[in-house]
Amino acid sequence: TGDVPYKSVLLNLTEARRWDINYGFGLEVQTGTPAEGCLSVADRTLLGVTNSYRCNPNGYFGASPRILFDVSRTNLRGTPQSITLRTNYGTLEQIATVSYQIPQVFHAPSLNLTFSGGYDNSAIISTYEAGILSGVVRLTQQQNKASTLIYTFAYRRVSVNSATLQVSLADIPLLAQPVRVAGPGVSWVRDTRDVPLDAHHGSLTTADQFLASSDFSSQVNFNRIDLSNSTYYPFDHGQWVFARQTQYGQERAFGNGLQELVPLPERLYAGGSTSLRAFTIDAAGPRDPQTGYPVGGSGEFVNSSELRSPAPELPYLGQSLSFVLFHDMGNVFQDSSQVWRAALRDKQPHSGTCRNFNKVYTAYNTSSTCDFNDFAHALGLGLRYRTPIGPVRADFSYTLNPPIFPVLYDYATESNAASPHLGQSTHFNVFFSIGQTF
Repeated sequence: TGDVPYKSVLLNLTEARRWDINYGFGLEVQTGTPAEGCLSVADRTLLGVTNSYRCNPNGYFGASPRILFDVSRTNLRGTPQSITLRTNYGTLEQIATVSYQIPQVFHAPSLNLTFSGGYDNSAIISTYEAGILSGVVRLTQQQNKASTLIYTFAYRRVSVNSATLQVSLADIPLLAQPVRVAGPGVSWVRDTRDVPLDAHHGSLTTADQFLASSDFSSQVNFNRIDLSNSTYYPFDHGQWVFARQTQYGQERAFGNGLQELVPLPERLYAGGSTSLRAFTIDAAGPRDPQTGYPVGGSGEFVNSSELRSPAPELPYLGQSLSFVLFHDMGNVFQDSSQVWRAALRDKQPHSGTCRNFNKVYTAYNTSSTCDFNDFAHALGLGLRYRTPIGPVRADFSYTLNPPIFPVLYDYATESNAASPHLGQSTHFNVFFSIGQTF
């Protein structure tokens, strides 16, 4: 107090720990969980196995737990540089990555440089298990408080486990080949949300561009664009929130021969708790014409709308539980040009021919007799239980127009494996996890 213009201030500083350890546990319960240990069509034919109740193109209802463990070493050599090991172990995915971060590179406060690499063993789609060995160089530029530019160069080796590949016998040797994917990418992120875990107003916009080209030693050539926009509109004094998210993706292959074949793990997929809830995990879009398993596509469109209610006063729960009404629509397409033509279709094209496939199944062809070029629609109810780490979420959806698909080779029943029948995506889906959908 007083009128003294200058004062002495004593600062006590404590150096942060140089080692930082984080650990946690996660759990997802949902329809469409891929089966474990489900042999491919080729291996079952070779071994003479004719049934397995866990092999199903739509997956099954189950839980996928995970354990997370991270270790960071900061203040390397007395600098703000750090090195971090991140691991994620679960039934559907096992990930281990090491990253080396150099903040304020070139003495620019807005630039951060990161070198990272690791291995991802993934079984998040019922069609196959994939192993991805990758290395990435990433330069992050913070343009302002809301906007960020990210420049990357990625190099990865993508391989599909042929013992789990549920596609036509003739396609297995080609789709199971290990493939090298390499090229540059750029991303733009603009985030004005108030609370990322549970936003009430603001928006999130992302745009990603990746080019895989033989000019960078890639064995396949394709260009991929992913766009996403989420907005949040509060009303009634902020008690209610209307949230929406639109996602669009497209891939274009180029080159000759095998260079035009986009590997299965690099294709576009949709379906699941944070995507298109009209489908189980990554089950939207084209299906293999022999097995009925999803194989991804080159075009994707998903639009989700949610009306999030205020938390009512409930016995024992207080104001911790709130409700959500939602509508999801969209699909994955064989070609990106099919997206807009399908926007007004709410019925699967050629469904009549599809239902009568057993009369002509030997001549079955997906593109001419049974395609998936329509928008699937799902209505649902969600529950949100508020916790310090974000809302615990349970979503129950009903798909109005689930697609049908012929299955010529089926190991989900006790019947003969070659007995053809008509399959269909499920009407009802359940998803349980942590955090808002978007």
